[in-house]
Amino acid sequence: MFIYLASLFKRLRKLKNPFGKSQNGRTTDSFQRQLNGFQAPPQEKRRPPIREVSIGQIENEANDELKSFKSHVKQVKNISLKMNELIKMLKSGEISENVYEIIMVELGEHLSLSIEEIFMLREMLEISRGKAKLEWIKEKIRWKELETLRAQLGEWRPGDGQQSKSSTSLYRVEQIISNIDATSSSLTIEEETSIIEQYLSFIKDFSQKTGSEEIKKGLMASQQRLNSISERWTPIRRSKIEQIINLELEASKLKEEIKEVEVRFAVGELNQTTYESKVSILQGNLKKVEKETSDIRNFIDDVDMKIFRCAELLREKL
Repeated sequence: MFIYLASLFKRLRKLKNPFGKSQNGRTTDSFQRQLNGFQAPPQEKRRPPIREVSIGQIENEANDELKSFKSHVKQVKNISLKMNELIKMLKSGEISENVYEIIMVELGEHLSLSIEEIFMLREMLEISRGKAKLEWIKEKIRWKELETLRAQLGEWRPGDGQQSKSSTSLYRVEQIISNIDATSSSLTIEEETSIIEQYLSFIKDFSQKTGSEEIKKGLMASQQRLNSISERWTPIRRSKIEQIINLELEASKLKEEIKEVEVRFAVGELNQTTYESKVSILQGNLKKVEKETSDIRNFIDDVDMKIFRCAELLREKL
């Protein structure tokens, strides 16, 4: 009986400590170790939802940016004209060099601030244009879906109101894009490079008389804008060269036609009146083509030279 009770007590102790322990008191059961080492997997961070932007918001932002851009462009052009007039006044002896320097430094500081604003607003307008383009795509898809619905339903057109709304939204977005494009192109490459060149020339001559931090910002902004202008200019330049090639071919053709008329007149095929009339028309067309060719060549050379001078001035200061 005693042996039986001792055996029973041993089994009870094992039930109270089912995992068992080693002599040094450490848990030895593999399952317990797994439980001790278990950690809940980290929860994934939720990404904030993409904020929807309405057409009205894009329109308001774009209108504010366009208004500010136009204002600064006008200001820059006025300052540029004043600088040119100031140089003429110095050369004519109307003002002293000391007065010239004082006024030029003041104009240059205003020019610097306005140029920085224009560069910043250009980027903002590009962002607004991108947003508007995305809205245009969304509205275009909606428009097509409504057209499909109308075709399926025949005469019953419950989506007419929605379609009218979608049409209005498309028009608004197209107007935003059109206004941004028109305003951005209002400052031509030639004008913009002229302004940058004038500004960099001012820095070259008066950098010791203005704040170094402002000058540094202006130089960096000018470098970024010149890089952008160069990228835009490359395809335009290529297109202009193609125009010249086509115009030269046209000029060559007109010259051949003039020679042919002269030969026909020489052999008596044409009378004096007909000959003079044909030659006059052909020579008039030839002059127009040659003038257009010359204008395009001058334009290419002028922009190339401005970009080159801006790059040289930047290399001197950066």
